[in-house]
Amino acid sequence: MIVVDIRNIFADRNIQLAEVNNEFIYYLEEKNENGQHNLFVLEYDRSARKERLIANYSLEDPTFVEHLFVFDKSLILILENSSNSLWLIELDKKTGMEKNRKKVVCTGAFKECTALDSEHVLIYMSPDRDNTEIFNKYKEVTGCDCLCYLYNLAENKKYFVKTPLVAKVGCQNIKVLNLKNENFVLLLDPYAEESVKENFFKEQRWVHTDIRDNIWICRLEEFEKELEQGKEIITKRCIASADIKALVRYMGIAGSTVYFRAKEFKSGIEKICSYNAATGRLEVETTLHSNDDSVMYILEENPFRLFSILSGVHVKYVKGIVNSDVELEYDSEMGDFVSCMDNRYVITNRTLHSTEDNAAFKYCFIYDTKLNKYESYACNSYIKGSTLVLY
Repeated sequence: MIVVDIRNIFADRNIQLAEVNNEFIYYLEEKNENGQHNLFVLEYDRSARKERLIANYSLEDPTFVEHLFVFDKSLILILENSSNSLWLIELDKKTGMEKNRKKVVCTGAFKECTALDSEHVLIYMSPDRDNTEIFNKYKEVTGCDCLCYLYNLAENKKYFVKTPLVAKVGCQNIKVLNLKNENFVLLLDPYAEESVKENFFKEQRWVHTDIRDNIWICRLEEFEKELEQGKEIITKRCIASADIKALVRYMGIAGSTVYFRAKEFKSGIEKICSYNAATGRLEVETTLHSNDDSVMYILEENPFRLFSILSGVHVKYVKGIVNSDVELEYDSEMGDFVSCMDNRYVITNRTLHSTEDNAAFKYCFIYDTKLNKYESYACNSYIKGSTLVLY
């Protein structure tokens, strides 16, 4: 475990972490000075322990929300205020110079966005007052609540996405993974919330439609080209599926392996399965005791690890289930389990509330199970791989 403590760098500033890698940390800082709202794009050099200003902006609209995406040579900064337009800014990672700046106008009100790579951004728009009828007609035809656009930064061109699947799943259900120097896209396509789907199973005699969860995979470059071509059906392959009798839910990624949870409603049996995108091999990793309400499961998405947490009178028992073989316990006073690093260090979070001003104070605990010692820090924490960032 590597601990990067940048609390002295950040102090009490309003910080939004964007990327943590082995060499640098990228983040945004907001400041309000003398009535002027400023935004700073910053880089922290982990080896030199120095902060570098990449770019800064004076924001005329203090309601702007920032989204920062980090790539090998560039940064993509998106500024939006839930209206029908957004600012899309491409920055050179080394010099901070603007490579591109465009005001993008779409139909509806901004909902969310994600960058697929350094040249392509997906933008989702929800209904607004002026376009209610358009969205209603669109939903009648596609079943989708949102409109989706693909913006190509190299061409400075906006494409309307005609693929209902992409418009339906949203940013949270689109995952990019790298396999043998080629990027792929996972499209997570759950039919509905777990409780809703299970209710369909109980009433299946009255259901006459295909109630199904799917997880799709496709090549990123091909995916982007087909969206630009306006295709309604894209080239994809299903790696996991469950009809009305069962459930499939994505859990995480580790290297070239995709993990998902599968549950059969009739038996209640719940399993963690894996799909190796390099070999196409599908395996069952473990069976969960999902009927035991006393057991809680905590997962890390990337790289994927799964732990079971059992609460005792004064301690919590932790056991690694997938990609971890840890077995240990810690004092419940340290708060909620976050992760266990190097099969030794337990990371927990606890929030304390002041009765005087109703303020909330966040604490991060690091418990060394071998030395039976712990340290506490009044700060936020973030874990990426083997790195724990305190800020």
